[in-house]
Amino acid sequence: MGTTTFYLKHNDLGPSLSSLSKDDIAALDKLSPFTGNNRYKGWAVPMELHNQNIYILVFWKGRLITLEDAPENLNDKYYDAYRGKTRREYEWTILRRYILQQVAYLDKKFKHQKHGTK
Repeated sequence: MGTTTFYLKHNDLGPSLSSLSKDDIAALDKLSPFTGNNRYKGWAVPMELHNQNIYILVFWKGRLITLEDAPENLNDKYYDAYRGKTRREYEWTILRRYILQQVAYLDKKFKHQKHGTK
């Protein structure tokens, strides 16, 4: 068992992972989300998972959060950028609906693959 580290690139202005030197990769490897300095050349370390800690991660509107923290963090009304107005539903309600739809889709797809049908 080990540690899984998530590296998040902030924008396209920073160097890509393949163009980093060995010194840059060593500096990235030393970053930790638990210290004050968790950024290097446009890269950040938002979270690490240790040993047997298992979390379901959600990436919602540019934020990476655990599913348990989602109802607390997504308590604002959802702003629909396409329509240019705020909807009457909360962000968590919409994310929950998306997750349940995706789980139903994957469940249906898995059952068809298991039985050999498409």
